[in-house]
Amino acid sequence: MFRWVLLPLIWSSWLSIAQAVEIGTEVTLWVESGMAIATSQLSGRRELPLGAQEIVSSSSANGINGVVVTSHRLLGFSSRALTWSKKELDLNEKVLERKILPTFSLIRTDRHLYGFRGANGLWLEEALGVREKVTRFHSNDYGAVFITNERAIGITPLLGGFASKPLDVHERIVSVANENGLILVSTTRRTLVFGSRLSGWEEFE
Repeated sequence: MFRWVLLPLIWSSWLSIAQAVEIGTEVTLWVESGMAIATSQLSGRRELPLGAQEIVSSSSANGINGVVVTSHRLLGFSSRALTWSKKELDLNEKVLERKILPTFSLIRTDRHLYGFRGANGLWLEEALGVREKVTRFHSNDYGAVFITNERAIGITPLLGGFASKPLDVHERIVSVANENGLILVSTTRRTLVFGSRLSGWEEFE
């Protein structure tokens, strides 16, 4: 359907992502004695101290990355960067959803969307508006899309941040589908296409 969409490919990064998807989980995470601990074949053991009042709510790993969610922070570990990366949560910020994919991870809270890039161990974030609510979430191994009542927000391991596309006031989402690694969002007036092979959102009437 979209074979005629010809955009530059970042071949080295694309191949790295494809390989990470195929090789399985490189990272193991656990918590003991007030420490978040990660191991991988390349990094060995890496420890990160937890605060005295810090409570771990979840930890999971997939592919080249893993994330520990605590009462105060998001802790990401990358088997490629060989280190922990930290992102402080706002006071009383609530984690609502987690998705750990082979090359990147996603955390949705009541105030932000957070992305962790396994290739370089960096956290990305996108603030949600005061009245903005996430209504849908779709992902594949190469990208993810959040649909809110105001916009479509996408992230992939290749982009430097979140990419958003405003929705019109009366525009309704008809369907969301995965096709050849792309995420297609069909609305009542257009089709929005997002994926790792694109530099952001593409729009078709």
